Formats: sequence, C-alpha cells, structure tokens
Amino acid sequence: MVEEIKHIHSYYSPSDLYGKIIDGLNKLGKDLSKITLDDLQPVDEFHIRGDAATKELIKLSEFTPDMHILDVGCGIGGSTRRLSHETGCRVTGIDLSDEYIDTAQRLTQLLNMEEKVKFHAASALELPFDDDSFDGVWSLQMNMNVEDKLSWLKETYRVLKPGGRAILYEVCGHKNTPQYFPVPWAQDSSMSFLVPPASFRNIIEAAGFEISVWNDKTDLAKIAFANAKQPVGEPTLPPLGVYLLVGKDIQTKAYNLRRNLDEERVSLIETVAIKPDL
Repeated sequence: MVEEIKHIHSYYSPSDLYGKIIDGLNKLGKDLSKITLDDLQPVDEFHIRGDAATKELIKLSEFTPDMHILDVGCGIGGSTRRLSHETGCRVTGIDLSDEYIDTAQRLTQLLNMEEKVKFHAASALELPFDDDSFDGVWSLQMNMNVEDKLSWLKETYRVLKPGGRAILYEVCGHKNTPQYFPVPWAQDSSMSFLVPPASFRNIIEAAGFEISVWNDKTDLAKIAFANAKQPVGEPTLPPLGVYLLVGKDIQTKAYNLRRNLDEERVSLIETVAIKPDL
C-alpha cells in the first residue's frame, strides 16, 4: 500500500507547476491582476467534460452558502473554487500531491478566494478531520487511483454530518477488460483500480451511504472524447492545458480514454450518496 501511494504521488507531482501555469497565462496575454476562474479552466478542471460537468454537479449537490464542504481529491482546486464561487459555501480541499496543494493555494490567493477556500495535503484514506465535521462532500474522479475504496468511502462517511450529501463523479470499469493505457489518471495498470458500476454502488452502500441519485454519464463522456485521435509525431500543445498536470503524452491518454469508452472498457457515473440522519 505504501509503495502504491508513492507511485501515485509521483505521477501527480510535476515540478514547478504553479510557475508553468503562470507562464501559460502570460503567453495567453492574461493580466495576472484580473485572472478569473474561466481563465484557469483549461488547466484546473481536470475531469471528463470539465467545467460543464462541474456546473451540473453543483446544481445536483444542492449545497448552500451556510455549508462547509470537503473536496476529496481536489487536484489544483479548479472545481473546489468553482463550487465556492457558484454556491457561496466554504470548501476545504485535500489531495495526496503536495505539488497540487501548493499550486491550489497559490492560485486561490491569485483569485482572492482564500477566505472561503482552503487546502491540505492529506490521504483520502486518513482524513485529518473529526467525525461529523462537514455538511457535504465533493469528490470528482479520484476513485480510479484508490484500491481500498471501502476505506476511502468509510472515511468520507465518518467526516460527513448525518443527513449530509456526498457528490461523487467517477470513472468506473465496464463490461470489457483490460483497459488501454496510458490514460489521464494512470500511466499504466499498476495505479488504476477500476471496478464495474454495480460493484462501485455496492461499496458505497457497504460504507453506510444511501444512494439517492445514480446517473450513467458514459454517453456524454463518449461525445466529449469523440474527436480524440491517435497523435502522430511531436504533439502541438497549447500554453495552458491539463498536460501540465500529467505529462505531454496527454493526447495519447485522451485517445486511449476514447477507445476505452467506445469499447465499453470504462464508464462514467455521477451519484449522490446520503449519510442517514439516524
């Protein structure tokens, strides 16, 4: 388990990430004193369908300004900040990657959002928070790197207040195996732990949650990646993009994700899981 975590941490630890993002913004001619959430969207919404999916999930969440939400697997904080901006709630984000957390904090300062948005480097399997600490939980596409999904979900359940809602937006396995690699969340199979949707649902329920919403978004994911092609030669990359997070082979990873979706090797699920108010 320790070696697995080190492997995953290494994958999500690009050097000088904040500096590269600032360089990209400068190349795009952005005024750093007037940076907006939309300016950062090409790099900080690192999940399938990006900002469009984030806004759908915010509506689904029903989170309100008086709430304190935990974002588990926050990356560099794109959806964390968007959630706070759209709802007015306070959000605390955690991620295994120190580099991501450092970048998340500095981007949040750049946007003058640090009063309502905070970040901590931590493992989803050992959350550094008391029982019943948060009004809601938000977790977008991080289960793929978690082998012990039951422990992750039990920890999520533990820190959530009774009656609270957990919003999960996750890549799962599908009818066929194995998956093609590399993909955006993994360079190879040693750091990818997908289970079929039915198994994922069973694990959520085994952690104690009651599922109130279960939506299969695989068809929308297919549309999002329909134009992903196998790259030829050296890739031409934009000044700002998610390749800064996981490597310049992002086009190959996107192409393989398309193949996995088209051949029913992966699926995409959004769900609302509720901690019963006993």
